[in-house]
Amino acid sequence: MADSVGPGIVEWYGGGDSPGHRCGYCKSTNTNVSDGMWSRILTVQDYQDLIDRGWRRSGKYCYKPKMDTTCCPHYTIKMKALNFKMSKSHKKIIKQFNKFIIHGKKRGEHESEEGGMEETGGGISKGGGTENENKKEQSGSKDSSDIEKVMVTDKGKEETQTKQDKATPKPGLGADPNKPKCKKAKELRKERKLAKQSENPQLEKQPSQKSQKQKNSGKKTLEDLLNELDQAESCAHKFEIRLVRSEPHSPEFTQSFDHAHSVYHSYQMKIHNDPPEKPSVAQYTRFLCNCPLQEEYKEGRLPMGYGSFHQQYWLDGQIIAVGVIDILSNSVSSVYLYYHPDYDFLSLGTYSALREIAFVHELNKKDPDFAYYYMGYYIHSCPKTRYKVQYYPSYLLCPEVYSWHLIEECVPKLDKNRYSRFADPDKEDEEGKVDLDKVMILHRRMAMTYEQYKLLNPKKQTSHDKVVRKYSSVVGRSCATRMLLYRD
Repeated sequence: MADSVGPGIVEWYGGGDSPGHRCGYCKSTNTNVSDGMWSRILTVQDYQDLIDRGWRRSGKYCYKPKMDTTCCPHYTIKMKALNFKMSKSHKKIIKQFNKFIIHGKKRGEHESEEGGMEETGGGISKGGGTENENKKEQSGSKDSSDIEKVMVTDKGKEETQTKQDKATPKPGLGADPNKPKCKKAKELRKERKLAKQSENPQLEKQPSQKSQKQKNSGKKTLEDLLNELDQAESCAHKFEIRLVRSEPHSPEFTQSFDHAHSVYHSYQMKIHNDPPEKPSVAQYTRFLCNCPLQEEYKEGRLPMGYGSFHQQYWLDGQIIAVGVIDILSNSVSSVYLYYHPDYDFLSLGTYSALREIAFVHELNKKDPDFAYYYMGYYIHSCPKTRYKVQYYPSYLLCPEVYSWHLIEECVPKLDKNRYSRFADPDKEDEEGKVDLDKVMILHRRMAMTYEQYKLLNPKKQTSHDKVVRKYSSVVGRSCATRMLLYRD
């Protein structure tokens, strides 16, 4: 168990001043522009500070889009998990998942008169496939190119429609034009309520205690809905979530590696149309297993520690999904989610996000600093990332002064311009003002300040000043004076 950590070590690649590369969102060939650096080692505080300045990691490579230049600006988005408010669609997805685990019923299925299972409105096969679904959930990298599209079958509407189709209409003259139109029951109830309020105005100001209690008692929290699986007396399927450390590789991670990779391989081919040779073991390891975050522990805090983990979703002894997450100093950062395509009817992209939000709640009980859930990047110009707005309350990072702003306040500005500053005009990026002489350098296996480095290498000062100045301004003062920037 690691109880102490050393300083982060990074190697600057730059790139923000070079021609761009292909964009995965608008598909332009050379308009995606970003700065980058190779992170050999990072502490969880290093990475927490980096993502709070717009950085993101892919394996050990860290990148930061050049927001005012790139074709599709990437805005860092985080959600205050402790204040999370579920939407109706979130509740439906959890209930559908619970129904499948407890009763073995898939979305859209209902019991026939003979006691068997029938399919309604979704073409879902009994073998677990999702043939002929009208809308398919697409998840994966929650910050790159995917959005869940959830199909909810309205069973009641289908039954009503069937009865209407079977009924034989009787001939008649239609509605009497001399009589008023019929009103719906909802409109009649509203009129009666308004009439009572006009007779007694106090009814509107002082709702009855009984009705208020009934209203509050009917609300279930996120934990209440998720815990229904644990409270069920018996379940049709065995479901569990296992948290395994991926860096350094834990025994559980190593034992399940081949199984997890096979799920990733199927996911990439089916959902992202990758050729069979692309999602190889080497690519999977480089992308989702290698991580610069050091294993860290704090006395009396999280028993699993801090760093990089895989949350494995097991169903009847098989992995059906894996959520790659980083447990940082005060948050959980979602890296990627992949699942077996046979189980896309479970809306695993949304379900895993809700599970990760609940995980933040759980961690907060052991470490009071935990409060946030990071969902990667929000790209307003890309409809596939708009689903992140559904997680309330969410905040976007200002690309100029790195302050946080409610997403509802940012959207009107982004409707007008892809790139937008959210902070007040008079606010400055104080963290970006760095004394170059205090920037930490790693040279010849020795840690030193940039001032000391210049004394050892006076001929390189001019060429290195530009790099060190750019590096320190984009990583910020805290990281620049704590991490070690490798210089030969």
